[in-house]
Parts: sequence; structure tokens; C-alpha cells
Amino acid sequence: MPVTIKDIADRANVSTATVSRALYNTGYIKEETRKRIIEIAEEIGYEKYRETEKTRIKSNLAGVIVSDITNPFFTQIVRGIEDVLSPTGYSLLLCNADENVEKEKNYLKVLQNKKVDGVILAPAGGDDRYIREVINRGIPLVLIDRLIDDLDVDGVIIDNVSGAYEGVSHLVSEGYRRIGIITGPLGIMTARERFDGYKKALLAAGIEIDENLVEDGRYTQEGGYRAAKRLIEKANPDAIFIANNVMTTGALLALREMKIKIPEEIGIVGFDDLEWASLIDPPLTTISQPIYTIGSTAAQLLIRRLNRSAKIRKEVVVLKPRLIVRESSRKRG
Repeated sequence: MPVTIKDIADRANVSTATVSRALYNTGYIKEETRKRIIEIAEEIGYEKYRETEKTRIKSNLAGVIVSDITNPFFTQIVRGIEDVLSPTGYSLLLCNADENVEKEKNYLKVLQNKKVDGVILAPAGGDDRYIREVINRGIPLVLIDRLIDDLDVDGVIIDNVSGAYEGVSHLVSEGYRRIGIITGPLGIMTARERFDGYKKALLAAGIEIDENLVEDGRYTQEGGYRAAKRLIEKANPDAIFIANNVMTTGALLALREMKIKIPEEIGIVGFDDLEWASLIDPPLTTISQPIYTIGSTAAQLLIRRLNRSAKIRKEVVVLKPRLIVRESSRKRG
């Protein structure tokens, strides 16, 4: 039977993740622990480690997997990644997972077969065992937009709770009280955190959480459209906080179809500030994310790993969003 990472972990009395960090330079680990693990790997004949260290050849390829390439949020992130990686000689292999765990899994396999030097990933969520396989093979990984619990890798995210809190608190300050929310799937970190910020803002204002004012828009335009219609028909909100830009587009289409005037009859705050937000009538109040910076920062973290900066601790960069107030959330009269 070939020797595995688990065999080494059992012998060293550490986790498999710790063994992976020691052998493949994918994260911080105490030097004495690293030396002990490498000694055990050599002692019990872990050939995969020896072969990897001797034969790994740089491909100058980096893989990027986003969850929805039609979403301008992710296209701006990719722009930031490319602008940092391209001058260093790296080319991108871009994959679109469509928020589908199976597609994400397949693309990770493809990227490994293409022998990419590193991967930047916006994870779809769910089973992360196949992501851990990438790490165990010594391929540097940087997460963007969303993190995965207990995964010891670098990441770049937004303070979603504070962004949602600020947006909903603004609606409260304008006098709105029946404030609905169109969330993304709550199994996804960003959706869950934005929902937490929404609840936190209402509770801070002494407003009870009404489950009738909560709808899941699935992070899609069609989902936002249907969620807005359900909210209006069943709960009659006087304002809606919408947790991403494509759902906002769908919700605005639904409100126009229903001939509901913004902000006279309903106030709107969206998450993400894209170019069209200031051009529509009325201009849209939004939570603006530093989207390009998410991509450029992720690329910088990846370069750091690719340069074999192995003994550094993992770094998670949390960027701050900001509220941009426009006419869609201001009560008139």
C-alpha cells in the first residue's frame, strides 16, 4: 500500500492539513513541526512528496473560478486579478461554476490537469473535500468573496454584516419600518452575513424581525423578480433591501411591472454599486464594494504564495463597503 498524507499525520499526531502545509508550503507552521513531518515523510517513504518537490515545473498559468460570469461583480474582480498577474508573466484560465458545486469540482480537476501554479476561487459552497485535495497537492489557493470554515488558506472578503447594517439603518433613518429583504441562498456566506446585518439593524432600531418580509432570490435576476413580487403580494413592505446587484435588477423589473413608484411607495437599497445604479430613474441607493480591489488583492496574495513565501501565516483581508445614498431610498413629501 502506498504511503499517504494520513499515514504521516497519524505518525506525527497532527492533522492532514498540517502535514499538507509542511510538505507543500501552503501555510504557516512552526519550523520544528515542519522538520518533524518532513523527517517522517522521508522515513516512511512518501514518494509523492519527493516526486512533487523534484518535478514541479512552473506553468505560468493561474486558474480563476467564479460563480457567475454574467454578474458584472465577478467580471470586475477578474479584471483586478489579471491586471496584477499579467505583468508577472501569468496567464489566466477562467472558469464559470454557475453556483454549481459539481461544475466547480470538475473545473478544479481541469485546472489541476492543466498544471496551474495556483487557483483563485469564489466557492459555491457545500462539500469542500475536493477543494482540500487541491491544497493537499501543494497548489496555492486564494478564496474571494466567500470563505470556507476550517480551510487554512488566504482570502479576500467584504465586511458584509456592516454593509447590510448600514444600508438597512439608512432606511430606518428615512422613516421606513416594514423593511423587507431579498437574500441570496443562506448556505452561502455572503448571503448569510448580509441577512445577519439586516437583522442586526432592525433589532438595533427596536423593530421585530418579520419572517413574512424575508424572501430568497437565489442570487439571480429571475429570483429577485419573483421574490419582489412575493414580498409585495404577501407582506406589503414600505422598503426592500436587496442583497446583490442581479437580484436588484430583477426586483426593479417586478416593481415597474406592478407600477409601484420608487421611492414614493417603496424605498430601495441594493448591494453592489455598478455603473447603471446612478443612471436609472430614480438613481439607486447602494452598498458599494471595492470590487476591483478584491481581485487585485487576491492576485497579490497568490503571488506571495507562488514566490514560495511558505512560512508566512495565512492572511484574510476584509475590505469595507460604503453606503452611497441616492434618490431610491429618500422619502418624499
